Amino acid sequence: MSSSVSRKSAFLGMPHGTAANRLRKIVMFNLLQKQGENICFQCAERIETAEELSIEHKQPWEGVDVELFWSLENIAFSHRRCNIPHNYRGNGVWRRKVGPEGTAWCRRCKAFLPVKEFSRNRTRWNGLQSWCNKCLRTKE
Repeated sequence: MSSSVSRKSAFLGMPHGTAANRLRKIVMFNLLQKQGENICFQCAERIETAEELSIEHKQPWEGVDVELFWSLENIAFSHRRCNIPHNYRGNGVWRRKVGPEGTAWCRRCKAFLPVKEFSRNRTRWNGLQSWCNKCLRTKE
């Protein structure tokens, strides 16, 4: 690492690259706010802070088409919590199990069960654990 970068990193209290990326994100968020574009692609709620901001691809690109990665038409903004990985197997076929209203898929039971049988997990796309409560208890 050059002495200039080391000096900057020491002064900033973090690696210079990290600081530069944070600054870019703050500038981009400021521009989005000015244009009224700080609306989450996933939940349609307002993105309030730069820390919440995430850039995402609307359609999965990996294993599908490299042009989708670079296409600005395929870029959207979302909350970090709403930007979930695209779960797919080749050719963009979704692996998510979506069943009847009020149900969720238990990976262990291999069945759709009422959502009341699942604990919450806000990091997952549906907000629920991947195993039902009964399976979670037997797992421990």
